[in-house]
Amino acid sequence: MNELKIKVTGMSCNHCKMNVENALKKIKDINSVLADVNSGEVTLTGDQINPDEVKSAIENAGYSYGGILA
Repeated sequence: MNELKIKVTGMSCNHCKMNVENALKKIKDINSVLADVNSGEVTLTGDQINPDEVKSAIENAGYSYGGILA
């Protein structure tokens, strides 16, 4: 299982956190999602996570994709 950390901007409350997490949980190969409103970081775990699908899901939910964190 792989872990991927990404930056998401535009999350300002727990409602935003839930929106981002729910949008990403719909992606087939993602097993778990944990968003942190304060840091704007989202940790994903799963097999063969597709960054393009992640970016699309975040943007379709109304937030900005800030890229993969090292």
